[in-house]
Amino acid sequence: MIAKSEAEAKADADALVASVTKLGKERKERVQHGRLPIPEHLERVEVIIDTPEDKKVSPQTGEPLKVISVEVSEKLEYRPGKLFVKVYKRPQYALPNNEGVVCAAMPDSPITKCKADMGLLSHVIVSKFADHLPLYRQDVIFQREKVEIPRGTQSGWLMQMYESIKIIKPVFRQAVLENGILFTDDTPVALQDHQDHPGKFKKARLWVYVRGGTGPPLTMYDFSMDRGKKRPLDFLEGYRGYVHADAYGGYDELFKMAWIIEVACWAHARRKFDEASSSRLKEATDILARIARLYHEVETPGKHLKPEELYQLRQEKAKPILDNIFATLDDLKGKTIPSEPLRKAIDYSLNQKVALYRYLENGLLKPDNNTAENAMRPVALGRKNWLFVGSERGGHAAAVYMSLIQSCKNCDVNPWEYLNDMLRRIMSHPVSKLRELLPDQWKPLAR
Repeated sequence: MIAKSEAEAKADADALVASVTKLGKERKERVQHGRLPIPEHLERVEVIIDTPEDKKVSPQTGEPLKVISVEVSEKLEYRPGKLFVKVYKRPQYALPNNEGVVCAAMPDSPITKCKADMGLLSHVIVSKFADHLPLYRQDVIFQREKVEIPRGTQSGWLMQMYESIKIIKPVFRQAVLENGILFTDDTPVALQDHQDHPGKFKKARLWVYVRGGTGPPLTMYDFSMDRGKKRPLDFLEGYRGYVHADAYGGYDELFKMAWIIEVACWAHARRKFDEASSSRLKEATDILARIARLYHEVETPGKHLKPEELYQLRQEKAKPILDNIFATLDDLKGKTIPSEPLRKAIDYSLNQKVALYRYLENGLLKPDNNTAENAMRPVALGRKNWLFVGSERGGHAAAVYMSLIQSCKNCDVNPWEYLNDMLRRIMSHPVSKLRELLPDQWKPLAR
C-alpha cells in the first residue's frame, strides 16, 4: 500500500465532503413539495383582481391613485379534461407621499401560497376518493400532459386541505344525526405501522353513519385505530333515536341506553339461513321463502308509499309473516342440535327477535341495514386501489373526503363542482353557517 501525502489526503477529504454535500442537496430538492414549477406550454387565463373603486382614491386629497405596477401570481388550474394556468393580476396603486401601496388580496385558499388552484385540488380529491386512482397513477396522468406533480406533492396538498376544512366535521356529524334514524356499519382498513413495525401494516377501522328518514342520506365516515365499543359510543354521544346495525357485540353497550333503539337487519338473518341450506335444505329454504315474502309482498309494493301508509301495510301484511317465521323457528329449535348451521341461524334470529320486529314501528325505518352496507362499497373499491392509509392523520383525512364525495353522490351533486366551490368559500365562511356548505344544502355561489 502506498502512503498518500498530506496534501493528497486533504484533497480526497474535501472531495468526499463536496460529494456528500451535493448528494444531500439533491435529496433535499427531491423531497421538497408544494412550490412546483409551472410549465410554460400550458394555456394562460388572466384573472384581474382589482382594488374596489372607493379604495382607488387618496384619502387625503381625493385624487385618483396611479397604477405603479401589477402583482402577478400564477396557479396551476384544472377544469374537467384540461390543465391550464390562471394568471392572477392585481394592480398596485401608490398612495401619496410614499405612504405605501393599495392592492387587492388574492382569493382565499385552504393552502397558503399553494401553486395549485381550487379546480386542480378538487380534481386530485375526486380522482382518489371517487374514481379510486392512487396518487402515483395521477402522477403518471399529469406526466402525459408534460406536467410534473409528484405524488408527495399531491399527498401534501391533501393533508394541508384536511387541516383547513376539518372544522366542518362536527357540523357534518350533527347533520347526519339530526333525523333520529341512522344506519351504521364498519370495515377494516390497512394502516402503515411506522412506529412499532416499519414496513408492516396493522388493522384499523372505518365506520360509516348514514342519515335515514326524510331528505338525502348524508353519509359520514369515521376513522379509528381499533374496533372497540367506545368508537360508536363516542360518535353517537347525545344522539337519541333508531340505529340500524348488525349484531356486532360492540354495539351492546350502545343499545343498553334507553334513548338509542336497535333496529336489526333481516339481510344478516337471511344470510345465516342461506349458509345453512347446504346441510338442511328443506327447512332453510322454507325460512328463506318466508323472508322473501317480507320484501316481495310488502317492501317492494310499498316503496313509494308515504311513511304512515307503509306503516299500515306492514301491520296488515308483514306482521303476520313475522309471527309465522318466529313460530316456525321456535318449533325448529327443539329439532336441531346446537352445533349445526341451521341451529346457529335460528339462535341468531331468536336472539334478535325484538330488534327484527322493530322496523314495524315506523314507516321511515327499513327491514335491513343494506343502506350502510352499500355505503361501504366505495371503501372496498378504494382498498383494492390505494391499498392502505399512511398514518392515523391520513385515515381521518380520508374519512372526511369520502364523506363529502359519497354525500355528493347521494344528493345527485357533481363532486368536482361541489369541492371546487366549497374549497373557495370555506376559509371565509361564517362558522355559524357551515351547515349550508354540506352537500344536501349546498348552492353554488354565483360568480
